[in-house]
Amino acid sequence: MLDENKAMVRRYYDQVMGDLAEIESLVANDFVDYHFPPDTPPGPAGVRQFFQGFAATVFSDMRVEIDFLLAEGDRVDCHFVFHARHTGEMAGIAPRGNAIRLPAISTFRIADGKLAEAWEIFDSGTLLGQMRGES
Repeated sequence: MLDENKAMVRRYYDQVMGDLAEIESLVANDFVDYHFPPDTPPGPAGVRQFFQGFAATVFSDMRVEIDFLLAEGDRVDCHFVFHARHTGEMAGIAPRGNAIRLPAISTFRIADGKLAEAWEIFDSGTLLGQMRGES
């Protein structure tokens, strides 16, 4: 079961970095990712809105490189690095085409065979600094 949960998280990142065609098979209708903006709807519609709307207007060439996954009970922690190019305005920072490399950790809760909730930890100061072109 724990290996299946890890595989589900891998498929999630494959989907959100791709076309999201089968996201309904992975996330519950009431799925909430707590790092999405507060006005994001729950479920597959919210995932699409975030990745095809917000994220795609700020970044291009997005990809996730998973370092490792830890699973226990109904939770999976995903340690990964987000790679992208800053190509759209965000937080008042004009795009410069800078390469972004942002380590992060997401925790997913799984219920009834689907992703039910997600939380993410990353250093927003590092992200903003890279967008500004700082070291």
